[in-house]
Amino acid sequence: MIRVSDIMEKEIINVKNGKRMGFITDIDMDTNEGKIMSFTITGDLGRGIFSRNGEGQVIFWNDIIKIGCDTIIVNIGSELNIDEFNI
Repeated sequence: MIRVSDIMEKEIINVKNGKRMGFITDIDMDTNEGKIMSFTITGDLGRGIFSRNGEGQVIFWNDIIKIGCDTIIVNIGSELNIDEFNI
């Protein structure tokens, strides 16, 4: 079993593009079922209550691939576009 305080210290990483998304600031739970429904995260600039635009981004429980020691790996958004890089 994992504690909520432990989850909130983990950094969110998107497996589709490798980007660091930020940290959890809020958790939405279904209290009747005792299940986590989603997380709200801040941008990667810090651990403040709000992201840069004043709102957090929502990550749904179904989007989580793995909860590790230091990170939570999620699968959201589009694939990495290799054309963005000058290789």
